Amino acid sequence: MFRSEAFRSDRGLGKVAMAAFGLGVFTTLHVSLLLYTEFVALADSSDDATSRLRWRCLEQWSLYALALGFFHLMEFMLTAAYRPANVSYESFLLNHSREYHLAVLFSCMEFFLELYFVPGWKLHPLVRPVGIALVIVGQFFRVSAMSTAASNFSHRIEYFKRKEHELVTHGVYRFIRHPSYLGWFWWIVGSQILLANPLCAVGYSLVAWSFFRDRIPYEEQLLLGFFPDEYPAYKARTISGIPFV
Repeated sequence: MFRSEAFRSDRGLGKVAMAAFGLGVFTTLHVSLLLYTEFVALADSSDDATSRLRWRCLEQWSLYALALGFFHLMEFMLTAAYRPANVSYESFLLNHSREYHLAVLFSCMEFFLELYFVPGWKLHPLVRPVGIALVIVGQFFRVSAMSTAASNFSHRIEYFKRKEHELVTHGVYRFIRHPSYLGWFWWIVGSQILLANPLCAVGYSLVAWSFFRDRIPYEEQLLLGFFPDEYPAYKARTISGIPFV
């Protein structure tokens, strides 16, 4: 069964179903962990101080995991809603790139190593509220950008202008040219602050900024070719959304 095209092709419904099932299991496990931590582990007054610190840290891990699952699910759902002809397994962005997988791996390694050796680092009073706030703001801009652009949004750079492609200048695009990039940038930074991962927070910020420094000018050259009469004025009155880009 799993060798059939439905499970091997990115456009196969079997592969899409397996990805959705995996995200569901991942989310359920972390909801369970969060509830267990809150109502069982931390309610046990017999635990020593270090154990309680680690359980508190696992609360933050659970919140991060739930935000991660929600992010990938929304990427698929919004693509399905506005670009149904293009929706596929890739729309989850689970296979975004090898670099993305390595970044997630390093993030997990840093979190659990610091959890084991220096759990107290993870519980600065500003870490959780700042991290959650940035994740929510980032997710808001990401969802707003995709829903406002609707069929004009694409996960991949489009090198040729589609007949129905329009320049979107309303909603979150009124003042920001790349609100989806802004959302993704602050989401990933916020996720590492939520985990209290200092190394990955700095590393993610630098790598993401470098990526957008190269990608945004290239993408805007294509958009200038697509909309030569509209884009220069639009660019002049808006910001990119990424600091110093």
